[in-house]
Amino acid sequence: MQEVPVENNPGWEYIVIGRVLAIPQLPAKLAKNDLFRHLLIAGSTGSGKSHTASKISERVAREFKIPVIVFDWHGEYADLLREYIEVNPHSSPIPIFTDDPDDLILVSSIMELTPPQEYLLDKILRRVDFSKTKSIESLLDYVESYPEESNWMRETKLALHRRLSSLTRENYHSLFEIRGRIEFKQGVLEAGKPIVLNLAEINDPNIRRLYASFYLKRLVDFTVNQGRRLLVVLEEAVNYISRSQPVKPICETLREFRKFGVGLVIISQSLSQLVEDVSVNTNTKIIHSVKSKQDLEVVEKTLYLDQELLETLPYIEPGEAIYSTPSLKKPVLIKIE
Repeated sequence: MQEVPVENNPGWEYIVIGRVLAIPQLPAKLAKNDLFRHLLIAGSTGSGKSHTASKISERVAREFKIPVIVFDWHGEYADLLREYIEVNPHSSPIPIFTDDPDDLILVSSIMELTPPQEYLLDKILRRVDFSKTKSIESLLDYVESYPEESNWMRETKLALHRRLSSLTRENYHSLFEIRGRIEFKQGVLEAGKPIVLNLAEINDPNIRRLYASFYLKRLVDFTVNQGRRLLVVLEEAVNYISRSQPVKPICETLREFRKFGVGLVIISQSLSQLVEDVSVNTNTKIIHSVKSKQDLEVVEKTLYLDQELLETLPYIEPGEAIYSTPSLKKPVLIKIE
């Protein structure tokens, strides 16, 4: 018979996320403190990942009164959540060049700048007069007029201009500011409802990654400065913490978030595509149906499942999942409700 969640402290706070598929069918509980030791939700398309994340988001916001923000990559949470507050990126411009050195690293990482391009952009940002340069367009003008000290600089400058000009295409100019600070309204954060950042409003996936990464960084900085707690739900987390194209500042702070009172819910179709730190730094794991050999190998190494449970994993029903959390003696099969 499967083990069920055990907690020695009778006053522990938790939400119920479903039921254990055993006899008796006891509730599957997620402890409040474990939110800030990070969660991983994985599974193939249609297995129920987003449904699980939506239930956790609603119950954490409502029952714990902890602000929850969903980075909604595909714009699907409007159909999953009963109550929520939507944030449209075009109404919430993000400053991308402040005095934080990670800003340049983040831009370089996502826009795939070459070392010479990153060097030149750093040089330009140190010289530019931000009292006169207040938009991406004006920064591009400054780049275009920057003195060419050599042939390599001319080629690098033109390539850098082309890269940055993608930020001004279509209506993307409304997404970014050069300087300033974003204001996160206290009333929204305290509303008891999940906040949904609808990233599907941004058509270009690369611009979407850039905006979402900066929004996450600014939001975490704000939360830490305010001494608040926050739960961040990262849909399609492979866009931020993939092995092949990681967003460096996000990956480097993954293990540090818990120190700041920020919990992460990392959601991905493929475990094998994520950086190794994800498995190490997520203490709670909810694994829906996984079918690829590579992902099953990651599950086996991470959770040490019984062979019978591991062999069942590709065939479990949508909404069912292997659940591992610190309050459990070993992983169990649950149904999300």
